[in-house]
Amino acid sequence: MPAFLIVHSKLTDPDAFEHYVKAAGPSLERHQGTYLLGGSLSEVLEGSHDKNRTVIFQFPSIEDAKSWHKSEEYQSIKPLREHTGEFDFVLVNSF
Repeated sequence: MPAFLIVHSKLTDPDAFEHYVKAAGPSLERHQGTYLLGGSLSEVLEGSHDKNRTVIFQFPSIEDAKSWHKSEEYQSIKPLREHTGEFDFVLVNSF
């Protein structure tokens, strides 16, 4: 079953973050990750949410998503994201 990686973020250095995006894109593709959508927060209808951007990726399975996140390739790219904002990575297994 497909799994979805939802990334909520609040960028503090969008220019530096672009280096991470360019590097992470090919690694996602190699692990069968597909970009589905991205956008800025319009309104919180219930609860609280302190991030202002959301991006959603789809993977064939939760195992594929975890494999990408734990891969040496991604771990070497991840430092490019440091100090560019605040990020929450949420993995959702569909049912």
